[in-house]
Amino acid sequence: MKKGLVCVLAFLFAVMLPVAGCGKDEPYGKVERDSALTGGNLSFVWDENTHTATFGKEGETIAFYPKDEAAGREKGNRIGFKIFAPCSINDFSKSKLDFQGTQYTNGSFMETVYDQQMNYFVLTPLVSEQTKKFTVVVKWTPESNEQNYIIKIADKVKFMAE
Repeated sequence: MKKGLVCVLAFLFAVMLPVAGCGKDEPYGKVERDSALTGGNLSFVWDENTHTATFGKEGETIAFYPKDEAAGREKGNRIGFKIFAPCSINDFSKSKLDFQGTQYTNGSFMETVYDQQMNYFVLTPLVSEQTKKFTVVVKWTPESNEQNYIIKIADKVKFMAE
């Protein structure tokens, strides 16, 4: 009797857990440098196991950029990267991005080239000695779990002055 009850409870737990909104684990996408190599000629390492992208290495310098009103960018040191969606995702209309206190919804952050929505987005955040590590949080679909991508600057990287 006890074995039967345990089996029934295990079955119900297995069936109800996904229905209860625990989310779906999508494979992580990947992170690459942006096409413009924002930040300069920096080393770059993407660790797919920890979902961490590391910019630079000891002795390398992150470029300084002047204010660009047309692009809506403040002056400062920047890095640039692309985050690619997992191959299993092709509808970004309900995708969400949380980055540095701002939430972007409805896939509005996905890159568009010649009116065609791409499977990646590009970010070029300001970085400094005080902001050397941050997290990009993406929820690709309403059913999927959030994914956390860690972006960091390696130790002993220099920041070009204005």
